[in-house]
Amino acid sequence: MKYRYLLFFFLISTLQANAQGIKNIKIDETVNGKPLSEFLLQMEKEHGIDFIFEKAVVAPVTVSGVTNGTYFNTYLNLLLGQYKLKLVRANPGTYFILEQAEAAELADSKESVAVLALKPTDQQTIRGVLTDSDTKQPLIGAQVVIPGTAAGVLTDANGSFQLKVAPGIYKIEMRYVGYETTTLIVGFSPSGQTEQLKVNMLQDISELESVTITAEREDHNIQSMVPGIEKMGIEEIKKLPTFMGEVDPVKSLTTLPGVSTVGELSSGFNVRGGETGQNLIVQDGAMIYNPTHLFGFFSAFNPDIVSDVALYKGGGPARFGGRVSSVLDIKLRNGSLARHQVKGGIGLISSRLSVEGPILKNKASYIIGGRISYSNWLLKATDDIQLMNSSAKFHDITARTFYQINPNNSISLSGYRSYDDFRLASDSTISWQTTNASLRWEHTFSDALIAALTLSGSQYSSEISSDDKIEPFVYRNAVNNLWLRYDLTHRSEGRIEYNFGVEASNTRIEPGQLAPRAGNSNAVPIDINDQHVVEAAAYWQADVDLSEKWAISAGLRYSHFFRLGSDAIYTFDYNNIQGRYPAISDTVHYGSGDIIQDYGGLEPRLSVRYLLNESTSLKASYFRTLQYLHLISNTASATPQDYWIASGPYLEPEIANQGSIGLFKNLNSNRWELSLEGFYKEIENTVDYIDGADITLNEKLEAGLLSGRGVAYGLEVLVRKNAGKFSGWIAYTYSRSLRKFISGSQLMTINRGDYYPAPYDKPHDLSVVLNYQLAPRVMFSSNFSYSTGRPITIPVSKFNYDDYLAVLHFSQRNEYRIPDYHRLDLSLTLEGKQGKNSGFRGDWVFSVFNVYGRNNAYSIFFNQYGTARKLSVLGSAFPSISYNFRFL
Repeated sequence: MKYRYLLFFFLISTLQANAQGIKNIKIDETVNGKPLSEFLLQMEKEHGIDFIFEKAVVAPVTVSGVTNGTYFNTYLNLLLGQYKLKLVRANPGTYFILEQAEAAELADSKESVAVLALKPTDQQTIRGVLTDSDTKQPLIGAQVVIPGTAAGVLTDANGSFQLKVAPGIYKIEMRYVGYETTTLIVGFSPSGQTEQLKVNMLQDISELESVTITAEREDHNIQSMVPGIEKMGIEEIKKLPTFMGEVDPVKSLTTLPGVSTVGELSSGFNVRGGETGQNLIVQDGAMIYNPTHLFGFFSAFNPDIVSDVALYKGGGPARFGGRVSSVLDIKLRNGSLARHQVKGGIGLISSRLSVEGPILKNKASYIIGGRISYSNWLLKATDDIQLMNSSAKFHDITARTFYQINPNNSISLSGYRSYDDFRLASDSTISWQTTNASLRWEHTFSDALIAALTLSGSQYSSEISSDDKIEPFVYRNAVNNLWLRYDLTHRSEGRIEYNFGVEASNTRIEPGQLAPRAGNSNAVPIDINDQHVVEAAAYWQADVDLSEKWAISAGLRYSHFFRLGSDAIYTFDYNNIQGRYPAISDTVHYGSGDIIQDYGGLEPRLSVRYLLNESTSLKASYFRTLQYLHLISNTASATPQDYWIASGPYLEPEIANQGSIGLFKNLNSNRWELSLEGFYKEIENTVDYIDGADITLNEKLEAGLLSGRGVAYGLEVLVRKNAGKFSGWIAYTYSRSLRKFISGSQLMTINRGDYYPAPYDKPHDLSVVLNYQLAPRVMFSSNFSYSTGRPITIPVSKFNYDDYLAVLHFSQRNEYRIPDYHRLDLSLTLEGKQGKNSGFRGDWVFSVFNVYGRNNAYSIFFNQYGTARKLSVLGSAFPSISYNFRFL
């Protein structure tokens, strides 16, 4: 293939002035008649010079007209000029020969020439580091590509990249959103003075207004090895219509195939027929147990500090474990290493503010951001008596510091703290809070080997405080986790990358505790025994390009779980049923540190990619994952009353086996993406509860829980337009999520042992996201959502006692459905102009949530007489306005 090259160059006279290394060399007429390539090789041997060129470019050139005493550099420039070629000095003793016409076209460009000092081999490696020219921060996820070919990589967490190429001359482009594209012409020479490119990229504020934000190479969806991965840059998320002007990374993911929620009043999300508690959520290496504020209206993640959002709709890479449905990996960005900045936003019911800047210029930085809500005024302004007497609020703070100790070592410290409380016209206040922190040290042993050590701690607790005059009480549950991981990434000289590591975690769970609030309270104290869990795992992952078309990603994880004392484990007599629960026949007491139960197993992962052509690929995957902790809930959506419990003698780990296959196609130079992906997932030991079970503060809880089989399958379709004034996507998912619980005991069997829909089973789910750039700084966005109503259990008949008492006869579990859900949201963003001197910019965001006021049912309730009542969270249109600003 003939490569076309671009060159930053001025005049031939300037070239001659630069060519000091060959200025005084004289040649004689004996060289006449030789092909130019042979002549250049002769000069290399005689004078220690190195010429870098492609044989096809100089093949037509023959040396002629040389007389004794002719200066080599003068003759060479004249000869090359006749064939429209130019000589370019890269460094003393090293020269490029490139095409003149293309060089002349970019005489005013920022193109430059770099030479790598690598010995010629069968395969070369272009190595480099990309940083911000001002802050010197590494640029993570920047594209490094060879135009016109399929070759390309993304920079890692240190801004580093490695690009495997055959010996030759290459034009490489470095692209990063919001930065000027940098282009280098790179060759290989033993006399080169550079082993690694160090490129400082300039910010391009003027062009940032019109680009589409992505942290991936343009054809990443085709070239990547693993299907079922959704990644969104924070700038792309900000384009979506918002509720009350608040950007929400979690809800943005629900517009993509295979991801859904049960409604507005929902904490968390469901992935490919899984429960909310089957998603691993990690922010900078620390676990998040509740990813939302105000029962799901707002995300727990501050959009001003988040840099990248990645959702793995399977088990994810082998370094992740502990959940059977998905992995949501949230990464925070570093603060500026060069200057202090302030960003923020003011909305109708919440505001946010973040500051960042250097601690030690070009070495250490900080970023800290906080949010606070003031929604009570909106509740007081309504005509509804219940809402007027209610209150709802939250606040959070997120921070990160970064210190580049030296070129091979860096450390970062992240922290997060949030608090919510909600009171709905009653004497009880529901509150929940999260605190976590993570410390990460990265060490570069070499260009090929990077290590990371991460220590994180997470704490989540929820509380219900009752002001009842007779029985005031406080109910609480909590989970505390300490997690240590050591990870190594190795990039070999071939087309292979290894990742391996070990990890251990210590978790303490408080399933429930009730305490009287006052000395004269009639509330009876209850304290369910705490649970102590230790988990350990080792993992290995390899991503291999087998050929130009075939690639595999293979991983193996082994995890082991220990449930430790102190605790008391009951023995149940299922032949003696008392009420709805079996009687307790014995109790086994375990001391502190005693092993109550242990489980373990292998978790293989395998993905295969086959390129049909440069724009089309087929991918298939298989994941096996284990989950040792279970979220216990009797509602369709997670609430603060839900709590975690550990596997034990009666509750085995959940085990998921998931397979998927998909076709991925790009059109019109990657402007359009099409994908069609099917999946099938089986979960053993999925958890549900017996009819009429009391799951709150119940010492016999495990006797009321069932372990059964879950099946989920579906088809995901995505059509996305990435570029142009008009962009967006259409995502459609057909999926089913079914469960089956059967036992020898009728008490332990649901729906006669037949499959029935899970509470979040919604066969049809459609999202249509459209963005239109009305003007350079004006963006119109819309989002239409439709889904099948979720399953419910309803009374199908009743009979009365006298005039007041009624006995309801209910349907099979989840036999019916609430009405279908649909909603339209709109937003208009007016971006301000960046001040040249002040560095200030302000943006206005106008949005309408639920434009046509659809009274969507969140749930249907039935009173003791069987009368139905519909609960709608947002039954009318919600307009909002917010103002975002920043000082640079």
